[in-house]
Amino acid sequence: MTSDVTSDLDAGPPALVACDLDGTFLSPDGTVSETNARAVHAAQAAGIPVVFATGRPVRWLGVIADLPGAHRTVIASNGAVLYDLGTRQTLDRLCLDPDVALEAVACIREHVPDAAFAFESGTHFGYEPAYRTWVPDTGQDPDLRHGSVEELAREISAVKMLVQSQTLDDDALRAQVGACVGGSLTATSSTGRGYGLVEVSARGVDKASMLARTCSRLGVPARRVAAFGDMPNDVSMLSWVGMPRVVANAHPALLALGFPVVGANHESGVGTTILDWVASRPSLDASLEHAGAAAPA
Repeated sequence: MTSDVTSDLDAGPPALVACDLDGTFLSPDGTVSETNARAVHAAQAAGIPVVFATGRPVRWLGVIADLPGAHRTVIASNGAVLYDLGTRQTLDRLCLDPDVALEAVACIREHVPDAAFAFESGTHFGYEPAYRTWVPDTGQDPDLRHGSVEELAREISAVKMLVQSQTLDDDALRAQVGACVGGSLTATSSTGRGYGLVEVSARGVDKASMLARTCSRLGVPARRVAAFGDMPNDVSMLSWVGMPRVVANAHPALLALGFPVVGANHESGVGTTILDWVASRPSLDASLEHAGAAAPA
């Protein structure tokens, strides 16, 4: 499946590409396809940085740590963390206010009786007993902690609070959590698992906000930025950039927004689209040179 060619390409290929990882850049098995790896390298060689923007915490960025051509700056934890893969240093970090988080917890428990909570710092993860972790806790991982919500909220310098429900799916749980946090926090989801999981960040923190800060530092305007995504936590980023793209396997809510659609992640839709953009650069540069030569002195 090829990418849609729309009027946002009138100004030429993007000056920067922002890309989600899971469900978008990564294949269904969580690996990087040959096409996608080649595309990132080709983009970098053409002067188009590829900045990854993911809901993953810093400790789960190993899959792209050695990817040739990837921009060393990564937007992690849904925009709460800006991380340098090269130096392994955190460049920016936006934390939750414990009191605001605990106020939200009280409301959520009232409306979602089976809600369980966890807190993510990027390097540490703490969860209450009712929270079901994806990887069994052997008790030997120093990055894992457990305790009461009150303890975790105050002891972990969290950038993200996770809310889990075994009775509600992502969409239903996100609606309940969103009603509780209102404008005091930012609630989104990105997993699409068989149970509900919602990620809560500080007010105004999302992929778009950190991408805007990153692009400002790099001197790239939003209209020259392309972005790829597949889940609700990508909406802010897709809405901010001038060249949004959604993969064909995206959440129905994203597909309904009318963004141009590219191939699914199992088809390396991201890489194919980037390679098309890179291939269009020589002809664009040549046409500009020709126009310049023909112009009167």
